Amino acid sequence: MSRQTFIHVNGKLVEKSEAIKSHSVNIMSDIEPYQNMKDFGWIQSRSQHKEFLRKHNLIEVGNEQNHILK
Repeated sequence: MSRQTFIHVNGKLVEKSEAIKSHSVNIMSDIEPYQNMKDFGWIQSRSQHKEFLRKHNLIEVGNEQNHILK
């Protein structure tokens, strides 16, 4: 018995391999502006957010990388 994976597409369950064939483009919108907790400045874009994290040596919770295994 083979295992199948399904996803929701327009309210219907569709086999994942079929959905990928018909919906291959995924465009992500930019983030909404937010006030950071470090110096209370405003972050206006995803690139500004990434630069802010690098500049202050911060990570997003859930996006950590295990540097020991590298």
